[in-house]
Amino acid sequence: MTTLKTSSYIRTAGGILGLLFSLAACHDDTVYHTYQNLSSNGWNKQDTLEYTLPSQLAGHTYELEVGLRHTENYPYQDIWLEVLYPLSPDRRPDTLHLSLSDKWGNWNGKGTAGNMYQFTCTQDHPLHLSPADSLLQVVHIMRDKSLKGISDVGMRLSTFTGSVNTQKDK
Repeated sequence: MTTLKTSSYIRTAGGILGLLFSLAACHDDTVYHTYQNLSSNGWNKQDTLEYTLPSQLAGHTYELEVGLRHTENYPYQDIWLEVLYPLSPDRRPDTLHLSLSDKWGNWNGKGTAGNMYQFTCTQDHPLHLSPADSLLQVVHIMRDKSLKGISDVGMRLSTFTGSVNTQKDK
């Protein structure tokens, strides 16, 4: 009976430690974070994902991280996306290239149950939002009319500190 109690305490302590580590790993400078679900039939070329930002975020500079959840059914090693600024018509879109797997076909994202992978990529330059930019849109710019295997696309905006990531620059 004592062994059972001890192992229960160890599991509880391990769970608490795991929770603390996961909380410590969270972005405490995140100002916006959400995912948009895609149809199980695929991400059609004409499907535009919209992210409505809180008005107080417009007119500031952020670090942009794009997240993508996909299955092993996604047929390519990478994906090309555009971030559009529809309320700033003179602004050019940002083009993002996400490498979802290495040259041997090993997925770069973190795997989850059910062969689902989550991949995140931080834009290599700060995102400057104009005072009009309260809506961002994301589209895929792949040649296929419909992309299979992608379930969600997310966006995270974090406070830009102005620091340089020396690991990226190597």
